[in-house]
Amino acid sequence: MSLLKEDLHRLVDRLPEQNIARAKKYLEELVKNVHPESAAMPRPGNKPFYIDPFCSTCGTPLILADLLNNPNVNKNETWYDEFICPSCRDIIYLDWPESEKATLGKEQYQESGVSWDELKRELDL
Repeated sequence: MSLLKEDLHRLVDRLPEQNIARAKKYLEELVKNVHPESAAMPRPGNKPFYIDPFCSTCGTPLILADLLNNPNVNKNETWYDEFICPSCRDIIYLDWPESEKATLGKEQYQESGVSWDELKRELDL
């Protein structure tokens, strides 16, 4: 669905007043159900979309890895598919759909995530 913003406004203006609340609720539901299509696409509420939002070790809610290191990070510099447990800080959980995981071998992707130290080593950090 790719309506221009102006077209959407025109359509909403033509709705009978009693239907505007229903239309707004429907649009909000549509926005919630949009699947992130890339690592650069924000997740709703900055929570994992495809994976369990809690640490597999201690149960703490996961947070964006970039925010852990720098809470004021620029949105353009944030990877929205990398989550980390703020308590354990040992694994980067990749918020990827099953179809993406299936394209990688077991050595490239572990169910539990990627070691934080291994990731830093791969990125020469």
